[in-house]
Amino acid sequence: MISNTSRLQAMIFVFLPIFALILFGCPQATITPSHTPSTSIGTAGRPQRIVVYPFEVSAEHITENQGPIQRALRATKSDDEQRQGRLKTGLDVANELAQDLVKGLQGLGFNAESVPRGTPVSGEAMIIDGRILNANEGNRARQVIIGFGVGASSLETEVNVSQVSAGGTLVHVMSFKTHADSGKMPGAALTMGVGGAAQGVVAAGGASVAQGAVKTYTSMLSRLADNSTKQITAYLSQYFAAKGWISSDQAQKVSMTK
Repeated sequence: MISNTSRLQAMIFVFLPIFALILFGCPQATITPSHTPSTSIGTAGRPQRIVVYPFEVSAEHITENQGPIQRALRATKSDDEQRQGRLKTGLDVANELAQDLVKGLQGLGFNAESVPRGTPVSGEAMIIDGRILNANEGNRARQVIIGFGVGASSLETEVNVSQVSAGGTLVHVMSFKTHADSGKMPGAALTMGVGGAAQGVVAAGGASVAQGAVKTYTSMLSRLADNSTKQITAYLSQYFAAKGWISSDQAQKVSMTK
C-alpha cells in the first residue's frame, strides 16, 4: 500500500517544475529614463571604481505576502513589530539589489563594491544610489492557484548615477526608474485542475520546496531584484560603451518601458 504521504511526495516531485514556473516563472523588468544620459556630460574619464549604495528603504513602501495565513500571523504582532518586519523585508531587497548590481558591474570589468549608505566616497569614482519606490510580495496563494497576474508581486525603484571627476566635482550623470513584476502565467487551477492546485498550495507553502527548485532565489522579490539589476546593468553598459569604457559587444540589450 502506498501511503498518502508517499502520494503527496510523488506529486510534488512530478509537479515541482510546474510550481517553480508558476512561482518564479516569467517575471519581467523594464527601464524608464527620467534623465537621459549624455556621453558629453562632465570631463571625468573611466571611473577607477564604482560605489553602490544599498537603496533607501521606507517601511511604508513595503507590502508583505498577503496570503491569508501570513496575514493572520502578522495580526498577532504589534504595529511596531509589523513595521519592523516590513522594514527588514525592504532592507533585504535593498542589499540584494546592491550585491547583484556589483556582480553585474564586475562582469563588465569594473572595480565595483557596495558600501553602507552615507559612506564618504573620494577619488575618481562613479556612485550609484537610489530608493525602493514599491516592493510588494503579492499573494503567493493566488499566484499559484489563479495566476494571470492575480496576486502579482512587483518591485519599483528609482536609480541615480553620479560621477566624481579628478578635480573632485560631483556630476549627475543619469537617473531612471525600474519596474519588475511576476508576470501573468496561468495558475495551477488551469494548468493542473483543482486537485493539482490544492497540492500546489501545499508545495508552494514550504520555503524549502521553492528554494530547492530555484536555488538562487529565496522569494519572488529576490527574483525581481535580480531581474531589476540585470536591466540596470544593461542600461549602464550602453552608456559605458558609448563613452568608450567597454567594447561595443559588451553593451547589453535593455527592455524599455513602452
